[in-house]
Amino acid sequence: MKNNELIKILENEGIPYAVIHGEYDHASYKLENNLFVPDIDIVLQTKSRKIISILKSKKNFNYLGNNSFIYNVTNTRIDLYFNYLNVGYYSFLKVDKLSFASKEISKAEYIVYQILDPLLKFLEYHPRHQFRLRKYFSQPIPKEVKTKLDYAIGRQLSNALLCKIKDNNFTLSKLFIKRCKLQLLCTNGNFVKMLKERIFNNV
Repeated sequence: MKNNELIKILENEGIPYAVIHGEYDHASYKLENNLFVPDIDIVLQTKSRKIISILKSKKNFNYLGNNSFIYNVTNTRIDLYFNYLNVGYYSFLKVDKLSFASKEISKAEYIVYQILDPLLKFLEYHPRHQFRLRKYFSQPIPKEVKTKLDYAIGRQLSNALLCKIKDNNFTLSKLFIKRCKLQLLCTNGNFVKMLKERIFNNV
């Protein structure tokens, strides 16, 4: 799902982007509440937060805080990511340069996103996530999925998680999810990000 006004702004500013989109997204929304409005998620190839100020100045974009906006025309939430896919200070996947060239994250990146994002954000897989993962795992998945997941949470947790998903078992204990989060603190400078956030939030 794209937002033409946002895309035009990004292109005018010369900011490379990759939309987070999967082939089963549209079909999966039928499993959700009728009031469910899908978000627009997009990764930017930049460290600069200048785009936040630019969008704040546009009448059709209502700033929600952090890196999120509501597009008033369609009442759609827009979440911006910078180089990495993340939930809070848990950055779990750096998006490849080729994805920015094609303006959409790769299939492997999207599958890893579907595996980790719901666990970190909701501590569970919602029906739409389960539907998408069943579809992807009903066919051979790219080898890069295992490699990327191993790097994010370690080989042992990666193997266990992939086995459960292949068996259509989407029930994970709080302890397992906690172990994944602890492992993620060891990658992508997440431990330092956590310390900075906790220090500044307590000031």
